[in-house]
Amino acid sequence: MVQLTWAAFRANASHLREHGSTITALLPLFRHSANTTAMIKHGLVVVQRLVHHLNTAQTPVVMFDQPLYALAKQIQWHWLVSFGEDKFVILLGGLHIEMATLRLLGHWLNGCGWVQSLTQAGVATSGVAESFINATHVKRTRYAHTVTAAALYICMKQSYTLYCEQQLDNETVDFDEWRAECVNSSVQFRFWNTVLELELLLLAFVRSLTEGNFTLYVDSLQQLAPWFFALDQTNYAGWLSVHLRDMLLLQSNHSNIFKEFMVGNFTVSKSHSQFSAMSIDQAHEQLNALLKGDGGVVGLTENDAALNRWIVATCRSRNLAFIARI
Repeated sequence: MVQLTWAAFRANASHLREHGSTITALLPLFRHSANTTAMIKHGLVVVQRLVHHLNTAQTPVVMFDQPLYALAKQIQWHWLVSFGEDKFVILLGGLHIEMATLRLLGHWLNGCGWVQSLTQAGVATSGVAESFINATHVKRTRYAHTVTAAALYICMKQSYTLYCEQQLDNETVDFDEWRAECVNSSVQFRFWNTVLELELLLLAFVRSLTEGNFTLYVDSLQQLAPWFFALDQTNYAGWLSVHLRDMLLLQSNHSNIFKEFMVGNFTVSKSHSQFSAMSIDQAHEQLNALLKGDGGVVGLTENDAALNRWIVATCRSRNLAFIARI
């Protein structure tokens, strides 16, 4: 029996176009903290000049994690002439949205016995399973939720089969009607049915990134957004709504960018393989980790000389980054 991973199964089942390998590059690191209005404005100016140097007609697309995204959007709303929404497309990082969704799921599952079930089933050790609540490791936590979703659905189908056998000559209802009846009659069933729905939304969002499917990306965000309000995840509840509003208006505000996003160019592809694209911020994190090497570089930004030496040495040895002086 051949066992396929989720990514391999999706790649075989879908008919995706082959992505070209995306060129990624590293600009000079800022000496000062990025979490200030001045540095975000400076970064936007640098990106705008670089993009217009390469392609005068293109609107710059910049991606941030949630705290910096909040600053960037406030800059857009305050300085309309220089940084308005007609000048830049500001995105909320897909990797950070996934991490926030994993933490949201952990908040929902905390204390329900999920960690103990994973430990007893041999999916993970007790310490690793406990870390899934806070999504300490994204790939491991995603795998745990994938396994949980598969197990819950299998259990549901087995219960439905048993229900059909017990009905004998009586008329049975279809699976969806039976599931709705169980949700209304059992609190425990409703809880785990909600877990399954949340995990399927998470997997749909991840799939939208790995496939470069912008329509699925927007649809999954629309279904995820209310859960951030329901579970009191205030930062992402507010700013994910702003990001979603921008994506829904993208076709009318930036038709050229919308066309590029629709063919998958809101993600990064490091290979020609199907179902292997990733969010821009995830590619950025991987590039940072690769350039720093094993063990990372401690205190790098605290010393100007060390920072300059690291950038120059990295560019010469890795041939992955470029330095541009504006």
